[in-house]
Parts: sequence; C-alpha cells; structure tokens
Amino acid sequence: MSDDLTDDQTDGAEPIAVIGMACRVPGAPDLARFWDNLVAGRSARTELSRERLLRAGVPAEQLDDPDFVPVGYLLDDVEDFDAGLFGLTPREAALADPQHRLFLELCHSALEHAGWDPARFPGDIGVYGGRGMETYRWQHIHANRAIMAVTDHTTIGNGNHADTFTTLASYHLNLRGPSVGVYTACSTSLVAVHTAAEALRAGECDMALAGGVSIELPGDRGYLHREGAADSADGHCRPFDAAASGVVAGSGGGVVLLKRLADAVDDGDQVYAVVLGNAVNNDGAAKVGFTASGVAGQAAAVANALATAGVDPRTVTYVEASATGSALGDAIEVEALTSVYGRGRADRQWCALGSVKSNIGHLSQGAGVVGLIKTALALHHGRIPASLGYTAANPALNLHESPFYVNAALATWDTGTAPRRAAVSSFGIGGTNAHVVLQQGPIRAPRPAATGQAASAPSGAPPAPEQPSPHAAAGSSAAPATPAVLEPGMPQALIVSARSAAARDAAVARLADHLAAAGDPDLSDVAFTLRAGRAEHPYRAAVVATGGPDAVVALRDPQRRQSGIAVANPRVVLLFGDQAPGPVGLGLYDAEPKFAAAVDGCATAAGRDARELLADPLLAAFTAGYATARLCQSWGVRPATMLGHGVGEYVAATLAGVFDLADALRLVALHGRLAREAAGTAFTVSAAPDRLAALLPPQASIVAVDGPATCVVTGPAELLERLTEPSGRKIATRRLRTVHASPSAVTEAMLAELTTAVAAARPAAPSSPYLSCRTGLPVTADQTRDPAYWAGLLREPVQFGPGVATALTGGATVFLECGPGRRLAGLAQMQAPKDGPAPLHSLPADPADDLPTCYAAAAALWVHGVPLTFDGTGRRVPLPGYPYERTRHWIDPDPPAAVPIPPAATAPSTAGDGAATSGTALNGTPPTGSATGAPGATEPEVAAVLAPIWTSLLGIERIRPDDDFFAIGGTSLTAVQLVAQVRASFGVRLSMRLIFDAPTLDAMARTIEQRRAAAKAKA
Repeated sequence: MSDDLTDDQTDGAEPIAVIGMACRVPGAPDLARFWDNLVAGRSARTELSRERLLRAGVPAEQLDDPDFVPVGYLLDDVEDFDAGLFGLTPREAALADPQHRLFLELCHSALEHAGWDPARFPGDIGVYGGRGMETYRWQHIHANRAIMAVTDHTTIGNGNHADTFTTLASYHLNLRGPSVGVYTACSTSLVAVHTAAEALRAGECDMALAGGVSIELPGDRGYLHREGAADSADGHCRPFDAAASGVVAGSGGGVVLLKRLADAVDDGDQVYAVVLGNAVNNDGAAKVGFTASGVAGQAAAVANALATAGVDPRTVTYVEASATGSALGDAIEVEALTSVYGRGRADRQWCALGSVKSNIGHLSQGAGVVGLIKTALALHHGRIPASLGYTAANPALNLHESPFYVNAALATWDTGTAPRRAAVSSFGIGGTNAHVVLQQGPIRAPRPAATGQAASAPSGAPPAPEQPSPHAAAGSSAAPATPAVLEPGMPQALIVSARSAAARDAAVARLADHLAAAGDPDLSDVAFTLRAGRAEHPYRAAVVATGGPDAVVALRDPQRRQSGIAVANPRVVLLFGDQAPGPVGLGLYDAEPKFAAAVDGCATAAGRDARELLADPLLAAFTAGYATARLCQSWGVRPATMLGHGVGEYVAATLAGVFDLADALRLVALHGRLAREAAGTAFTVSAAPDRLAALLPPQASIVAVDGPATCVVTGPAELLERLTEPSGRKIATRRLRTVHASPSAVTEAMLAELTTAVAAARPAAPSSPYLSCRTGLPVTADQTRDPAYWAGLLREPVQFGPGVATALTGGATVFLECGPGRRLAGLAQMQAPKDGPAPLHSLPADPADDLPTCYAAAAALWVHGVPLTFDGTGRRVPLPGYPYERTRHWIDPDPPAAVPIPPAATAPSTAGDGAATSGTALNGTPPTGSATGAPGATEPEVAAVLAPIWTSLLGIERIRPDDDFFAIGGTSLTAVQLVAQVRASFGVRLSMRLIFDAPTLDAMARTIEQRRAAAKAKA
C-alpha cells in the first residue's frame, strides 16, 4: 500500500490525529504506568479490610450484611493538587471539586505529552469534557459551616458547577478555542471526543482537548449489592464472561489532544492513532426503560461511525467495548455490534473484543476516553492487552456465530500488509451512544543525513512502534515534512524548568531515567521538544550533550549540569576581545547557518576566503565576535549594551551601525598592523591603576585597566619583572603573549594614518547602546563620529574594568564574551556579584570545542532568564511530564456532633519575621471575626485581626505586612467578600476603590483605622 489514501477509505471524513494523551486511573498515576499495567494484565481492584472500612465510617451492621462487597477501584492522592502550578490560591484549590482539578491537570499533561506549550501555539485550542456528580460540594463544602460562613455561593460555584468544568481549564491554561461541557452519563468522554473531532473538521479550533473524569466520594467504602442492580455481586468486572454480574465503580479519567491529521504531519507531531470516523445518537424510547440499553440505537451509532470513516468493517480487527459486565447488557452490545460488523459475512471470530473496565473498574464519565486511550496505545505498540476475568463466554452472546472473540491474553496485533484498525464504543444511561473508528498513526519516515542547524533545527525519528506497519494512516497523502537535520553526533542543549528547585531536580532525574530506558534516542528531537513544547518556569537546569548516553551522564552529573533561578528581564552585556590565538569558530561555521552567513559577509567585505579569515591573526577576533553576536541575536538575545576591549570596540560599533562591515574590517586590519609596529613587551600587573601609576618607571605605561586591581603595562621586561611596592614587597606580574601597542612607540604619523582612514569611513551615530572602552561610559554620537576618538584607541589606556563597573549599575547582568577564549569573561568575573550569574564565554581557544561551548553559553543564558527563540522545526517526541508537587487542598465536613462556632476575632501569633500566622482555614473554624468587642474592651491591633480574615479568604496561612491582597491570589470576587468581612469585624465600610488603593495588609489596616476614627469623631 502506498502513502496515499487506502482504496477503502477515499470517501471518509477528514482524519483527526490523536497526538497527546493523559490519564490517571486506579493503579496508574500516569500514562506510562497505565500501559505497563495493561500489558502485564494487572487488575487495580482493591480488597478493603474491615478496619479500613470502619475507619471510613461504614457501619458495622452494613459490613455484616452478606450482600456487602468490600471492594473498590481507588484513585490515589484525590485530596492533593499542585495549586501553585496552575495559579490557584490554596483556598481556591480547596474549594474546587477534585474532578475539576483532575481534569485541569490531565489537560496540562496531554499538552505536555504531545510536546505543545499552548503559549507558543499559534492557533486556537478547544476543550471538551464532562465529569461526574457534584458530591464534593454538598458533602464537604456545604457541610463545613465555618467555610460557608466566609465563602459566597459564586466562589463555590466557580470551582464546582458543571458549567465551569471546561472553562476553568481554558482559563488556567490560557486556551482560546471553544470550551464546551458534555454530559451524557457513561458515554460523556467519548461523546466529548466526537464533539471535538467535529469541531476540528469544522475549523472551530486547531487543536482540541477532549475527555472526562469521575471521582467517587468516598471511594473506599465498598457497596451493597442488590439483585438486578448494575453493581457486580462479587466485586469483579468480567466483561462477556459467563459469570459476569455487573461492574464496580472506579475513580479516574483521561484526556486526549486531537488535531487535524494533515496539520499534525506538517508540524512533526507524534501520531498515536487516527480518528477515521465517529458518530453519536440516542436510543429514544425504543427500549424497555430509560436506563436500559437499546440494540437498534447502538447498532445505528456503530453503522454511522463506520460509514463516516468510509472503511470496510472487515478491516476493523479490535473493538474496545462499552461492556456493562452483565449478562443482559453484554448480550445487547454484542448483538448490536454483530448486526453491523457481521452483516453479509460468513466468516466468524476475526475481530478481538475487550474492555478496560476489567482492569480499572467503571469510570463512568471518564470510561469512554480511557478506553480510547487504551486502544490508541494498542494501535501504536501493535499489541492488544488482555480483557481480564474472562474464562468462558456468556452463552447469550453467541460469540461463536459472531465476528468477535474475547481477547483473553496479551496478543501481538499483526494485520499483515493492512493498517491496524480498531473501534471504541461507549453507551450512556439515557441512551446516548458513541462509536469511534481508529487507525494506527503514520510511521515517521527516516530522514536523510544532512547538515543543518544544531540549535535551531533538530531532527530525527523517535522509537518506532513495537509492531511497525509499512502503511501511512488513511488520509495521509505524503510523508512528514523534513526540516533541516543534523549529522549524527552533534551536541544538543537540553533544558528543563519547574516552579521549585525540588520539582526541577525531579524533572531532570525523570528525563535522565527516560533517556536511559530509551537507549540512544535522537537527541535533537528531545532538545526540540523540551524547548518548543514546554512552558518556561523560574527554576531551571540545562546540559549540553552528544547522544542519548552522554545526555544521561550529563543530567546526572551536577558538575556538568547548569542550574539556577531565572531573573526577570536580566541585562545581557556582550563583550568583544581584540586578539585570537588561532583558527576559531570552524565548528560553528559548519553547523550554524546564521554564524556562517555572518562570517561569509565578513569574507565578502574583506575579499577573503571565510575559513582563511577565521584563521587570520588580525581579523579572526573581529570576525568570530561579530558572527557570534549575530548568531545570538538570531536566538533572540537582545543586549542591553556592549563593551569591546581595544580593537574589540569596532565589533560593538559595527553591530550598532557606526561602521559598515567593509570599513570596519579595513580599520581593524589597519589598527592591528599599527599596533604590531608599535608593540611592546606587555605584563599584567595586580595593582590598582592610581597606585600603579606612581610606581612605574618612566619607560613603562599602563595600556589597559582591566579591573579594580588589574592592569596591563608595557615597558622593559627587566624593570617590570622586579616591580615592587614602596615597602619593598614585590608586585605580582605576569608576562603576556598578546600584542599591545606601547604608547611611547605610537607615532603621530600612525595616529594621522588611522585618523584619515576613519574619516574616510564616515562613521555614524550608534543606533544601539554600547560602552566606550576609552571612558568606560556609554559612548556618545559625538565620540563615534569623531575620527580622533578612534585614533585614540591606539595610544590611550583601555578602560575595560570601569566599563564593566558601569554595566553592573543597571541591575541583574549576564556578561557574554563573544569570540575566542574566556579572558574578558574572567576579567568581568572579578567585579561580578558573588550571588549573580558567572560571566560566560561563547568560543573556546580550541576550535574542536566550538559547538559545546557555544551551546553551553546559550543554555546558561536561558537558565539565568534570558528569553531565547530558535528558528526551524523539529519532531515532537513524548517525554516525561511535569513532576506535580501535590499537597493537600481539601475541606473536611464538620464532625457529626460538632457544634458550629460563629466567626470570632482572634489575634494570631506573630512570627519573628513579621509575618502573621494563623490556623488552618480548611478544617474547622477560620480565626476571623469581630474586633469591636464589648464597650470599654481593649481592641486588638487592626492588622492582627485583618490577617486571619485574609487567611480565611485565600487559604494562605502566613500573611506579611507588605503582602498585596491581589498579588497573593485575591480577585475582585474575593475582594467583595473581604468588604463584608471587614464590615462584620470592624463595623467599617470599605469601598472597592479603597481596597484597590490600599491593597497591602498594613495599608488596609491603616485605612480601616482611619475610617473607624472618622466614624467615632462623627458620633
């Protein structure tokens, strides 16, 4: 079969790709564990002990009932959530239904699994989903009188209403596509997938998140089985088995990220499965009752989905069934499936049948999408997991006369030359039926080896599916687009970030483990996915490595790993040197087109060969420095200023538009020749310039002030090597190999020749700032246009050290030496703050290390907070997701015998750092209330009473005097509640304007005191 459409799928609907998936289900906190459990045939069924059930509040007499079933399919960490990651205050998180929180997390995980950061996605992303019952609100929030006393119904509704289920995800993830709630009972999440696929085909969005969740509260209390009920009599879910007696409810859910297949292929996405066709309908009244299943309705949905897909039903070789796990429900489903898949066919039992309910129980609103995720993984890996609990077929199914057999053991999915195809069913109480036809995703074609950008166009194919098919997905008319690629063995920068140091370190460890398990993955794909498909957080780490095994070593080695906290808007200062030790930048020239283009520009301007120019003793420093700066600019680096050392100032001036490239190169060559003609023996001397000037012999001169106590001096070697203090103590000196003009050897004729050459170049005013190495201050337009200024560089001392000091006055600063060596970075380090970022160098003296050194510098810039953007495209590959730092955000109901305590003011303890601390606002009574007291009573300090009011509204226990109510999570809605609480506690009316004008704790307390004093004065 070719890459074109298959013959039997030419008239189908537009194919929709499944490019990302996420789930949390019983026994599996993430997608990888879920698949491992499926392959291993593990059941997540939990037997609940009597002790546990008693602790959960199950009456002893119920436990003794012979119909009681002590079983559950439990979801771990239901009470916990990473509120800060999603911008929720602790109080907002505690007030939110755990189903809303789980769905939000799953949407985030699905985006990360696909390698897409929504902030950098140019299109609209829709959200479609639904959830289970609103148990948490009524059994926890409304059952806590203290919480209800300080919380309005709108705030509670925002985190609990079905109406806000998808819109909260859209808000917290900043998604601008349609946000639609879907509620069709057990078929909810598969109907959400159907709705999302149709929206993509209609152009309503460019990607869509679809799924659903259900959390049983409480989940660990077992249940009483009643004859005829849907619950299993023995606590086992045995779809299609003769002993099947029902299902067991479980908690969990899933989300998939969908995209039009053509767009997914163009964007280099990993496609796990393709939705070929999908359909929904309702049974109507053609069944025995509202909660019953209907054969005709189910069959119609199945037939419509296959017709929409445009495929022969015989090519579908696996069906993930809805499976009620009951004798009657399973028989109805198989009859409906057989009526469509078996119509007009004599062959039997060619299609496998299974249900994920046998592994994890019935997830209600989350069941359909989790079944789809299981099936997509099976298509991708070429293996069909076992449907558990099956020993003998329910005779009523007549499987031997149907197209179906129950897949009771892990099976290799071999379809020969045809693509793997499957279908997923989900049928809800009330009769809404959904059926989706899937096909394996297109195999990523191997890319031809070619030279390309190491940092801006990574490439390579991810690991192939376990059973690769030679066929593309239906609807794929061409192989994936092939961007510029790398030669094998090119170094790559891997970047990781999180909201805390602990989460960052966990993310680094998880990435290392993932790469170790992957063997030798294409590291350029990994690098691209990390930088293009992940949100950027303040705590960061980066490594540069060549190949997967080296990356594992680097990630696990603290000495190779760069770590730090990103600073908001750090200032980048580019440094340019004046001398190169030998050939430089050759590796970058071969690997980075932007670097090569800048070098070629210099070569054309100089009339020289590019590689020859990079080896020229006079022009290599300029060329490499200029090209490195241009490369950095292509990555998005926008320097706050620049500083050159001596002739290095010509690079800064050229970048600032003072000289054109040809004139700058001529002037650099002339300056270099004159400097060599006037060269003297040079020493670096460890002394301050003012003190050193008085100690130097007349034959010696300071030619550079490189730091507060470091100078470069030219003069007779025999005198400088014996340079001493007045006390007789020898001054540290070191002879330099670099060329420095001795001021005494610079003639007027030399200065005149240079002045004339500069005048002929007609220098302009700078278009961007840089620092003068003659003054150490920002250069002026008058200086750059004055030929005498440039001639002075040949004779007057270079003020590099004062220039560094000037640069540091602007705030958080990162120095980057552009060009060969690290001398300037070392000089800047002498003045850089000890707690600030170390100055960086972009090129080593050894040209063999060009690429890793330059990429390490770029990675370090990113670690320190410099925003970087890289050109090019790459393939997105699945990588470990964010390591959520979940903590308990939960509201417990009042104990049955608890006597509610009305809000009363209590002064909190005061911590040593000036932060007010209060008791928990999540369980029991928040420490808020009236400060008016009885007549004549001593009134507590206003701030001491106001702090616990903030705590009760925001759930933040430590409130500092300078904390801003809105900066720590307050909203206009909570401000309304604050106004009411202040009035109740202090008898003072605050307007919303006053709240906004005085948002800190101290300022608000002063406002309250002023208002209260004014009221007393009027009285």
